[in-house]
Amino acid sequence: MVFSHHHPDHTLNAALFPEARFHDHMAVYRDDIWEDRDADGYRLSSSITLMTTPGHTDEDVSTLVTAAEGLVVLTHLWWTAEGPADDPFAPDRDRLRAAREKVLALSPALIIPGHGAPFVPSASTPL
Repeated sequence: MVFSHHHPDHTLNAALFPEARFHDHMAVYRDDIWEDRDADGYRLSSSITLMTTPGHTDEDVSTLVTAAEGLVVLTHLWWTAEGPADDPFAPDRDRLRAAREKVLALSPALIIPGHGAPFVPSASTPL
């Protein structure tokens, strides 16, 4: 499992999965043991890679999945396809914009945002 960030609405039920490995921006966790590592570029499999994308929080991680239809990005840089353009929790608006630009530069086929339905990015996708 990948924690995109450590807000309770994304981590609260982790203990329900005692055999799972959890990945975040700095480590891999299993039970009460963790292995420090940088998430940026960390490969979970041949088709799944993590990328640090600070924006919603300073510790945000996006999951990049290479699929038959193209690159799919699971991220909390967007809540929904419509925004909000200005994330009310983002500690640094410029970092959020830079991370969004970094993701869009990869030309993803699909974005799965933190709280909304998957969407195809377009020219109207908020930066």
